[in-house]
Amino acid sequence: MKAIFAARAARAQAIAPFVCLALLLHVQVGGAQVLATDAAQAIVITATRAEQPLAEALPSVTVITREQIDATQSRDLIELLGRQPGIEFARNGGQGAVSSIFLRGTNSNHVLVLVDGVRVNSVLGGAANLGGYATDAIDHIEIVRGNLSSLYGSEAIGGVVQIFTRAAVAPGAQVLAEAGQGRTRDASASVSTRLGDAGVRVSAGYRAQKAFPAIDVAQVPYINPADDGNWNRNGALRLDQRGTWGELRAWVWGSRNDTDWADAFNGSATIPTARIAQVEHRSQDGAGASLTRLLGSSKIQLTAAQTRDDAVNVSNVANTDPLSDGDNSQYRSRNRQVTLQDTTALARGVDLVAGWEHLNQWGASTSYDPSFLYQLTGFSRRVDSLWLGSNARTGAQQWQVNVRNDRYSDFGSAMTGLFGWGWSIDPAWKLVAQASTAFRAPAFDDLYLPPQYGGNPQLGPERAHSAELGLRWNQGASSASLAMYRNRVAGLIAPGPRFVLVNIGHAAMDGGELQAQTMLGALRAGGSLTLDRPRDMDTGLALVRRAHTNARLWAVYESGPWSGSAELQRTGARDDYAILTFVRTGSLLPAYNLARAGLQYRINDQVKVSLRVENLFQAHYELVDGYNTLPRTLIGGVEARI
Repeated sequence: MKAIFAARAARAQAIAPFVCLALLLHVQVGGAQVLATDAAQAIVITATRAEQPLAEALPSVTVITREQIDATQSRDLIELLGRQPGIEFARNGGQGAVSSIFLRGTNSNHVLVLVDGVRVNSVLGGAANLGGYATDAIDHIEIVRGNLSSLYGSEAIGGVVQIFTRAAVAPGAQVLAEAGQGRTRDASASVSTRLGDAGVRVSAGYRAQKAFPAIDVAQVPYINPADDGNWNRNGALRLDQRGTWGELRAWVWGSRNDTDWADAFNGSATIPTARIAQVEHRSQDGAGASLTRLLGSSKIQLTAAQTRDDAVNVSNVANTDPLSDGDNSQYRSRNRQVTLQDTTALARGVDLVAGWEHLNQWGASTSYDPSFLYQLTGFSRRVDSLWLGSNARTGAQQWQVNVRNDRYSDFGSAMTGLFGWGWSIDPAWKLVAQASTAFRAPAFDDLYLPPQYGGNPQLGPERAHSAELGLRWNQGASSASLAMYRNRVAGLIAPGPRFVLVNIGHAAMDGGELQAQTMLGALRAGGSLTLDRPRDMDTGLALVRRAHTNARLWAVYESGPWSGSAELQRTGARDDYAILTFVRTGSLLPAYNLARAGLQYRINDQVKVSLRVENLFQAHYELVDGYNTLPRTLIGGVEARI
């Protein structure tokens, strides 16, 4: 029976990408993507920093609604993002492990991540650490592909991912509990109530999994073969109040992520590698408040907020190398920002957006100690930013113009701009074009590591310029889009003479995205195909862990009390560095097909039960060379609303 099942699974994996592409072409075929039934009502903010209908957004936008998160039973943020068009992710092991996302082939530190408008990217490495984020407190997510530095500043070379937290909609409570294979446990609870004229929502969650060892013992035979676990606790509080004086929104959220992990190079003469114990304790949180007032034709918003990302690595191996993650090390990151923005309607169909922001960044690491005594050593910098933009529609023509200046206390100024144009050929078809520039400020790891390990405080920002051309079609519950893009990044921070980092690298990302979705009675279905060529222009080599081909297909079916979801994904071969030798050997990570499916039954208006299968066809694949991924895992749960 096992042999028969394995053969069937192999055949299913082989035909999955062809089924995906066939359905994608069969569906009535936007840069703007959301569940078909929500498209007409969706309002987005990220593409322009101002509210606009999704269909009016000129940049390529994907919206993940709360309804979609629930319908697909998505509990892990990094995996949810990795199933979206133009996004890939890599993870060193299982749930909660160190993760990276790549948007349109750019580096992970070229993707800006915001939570309620506040940046969460670490000031140490420049990328957002999303491995421990759960979806419990998320209302919806907006993903804008293509650089948006002219609106948000540094890191937005590949695009922006903005997460919006859940507000109190109506008084009540909700409880979710799940359990399954791989010692999977998931529980969350939330309460919404009213305090006077204010709505308050409080939520808390717990997630745990210990399904497999992070590192493949077949590739690293002497590694600890025990399963590596993850334990996550998260919570959020949000208050929304509206009065004649304006609208107040305040929030606090936090996450504690404890993850077992293994380092293939960390050993000692007295402790066998197979007995090494290592745990990363990561705490991430954010807090802020926003006040919005309407004054005539102007909407003025003032926001003050902070995000933190702290990590402590604990090992039973003594410190031997200040850069080794296996040592007992500490890392801390702070972003504190104050933002003032005015959005004014100058005339019918013409808006002006202007703003100012002050950002204070502080970061500390035991790796920065020049004496190599592993003392926590910190640095800080200030960023003052001004931006101006306009969004306009005249008849069938649409325009978006943005310009921004960011002044850094450590390297000077960076000026960026964006020009977008759209032409509604008829009510169903729209042609769009966009050109923009972007930059990434050097992260603290680039600047402040000891010179022996590459640190260079004289580094300047990385610079990018991109162009995009797209065609979109929308009719009723069906839509489709085709986008072609070209991105060039110069001054990439890379090792120079004596391995000291300098601005010498060049990278190129050229590609195209095809998306489609439709609604056929109770069935909602969609798919995407991404062809990309991210490469190092100096060596001609492909950028690691990024495939040239990605195909995805999703479907959600609802009938009476039953609902089901299914997703198929085909990811092409990717290059990587071998885990032990760091040698590139071409397509080191083979192509793979991944499938997941879920089923839900609503017992009554208050209670529903669910069942889902991750990695349905038991695909054996790697996201990082030498690191294992989740096998087929069955998870069941129950949800109750009061």
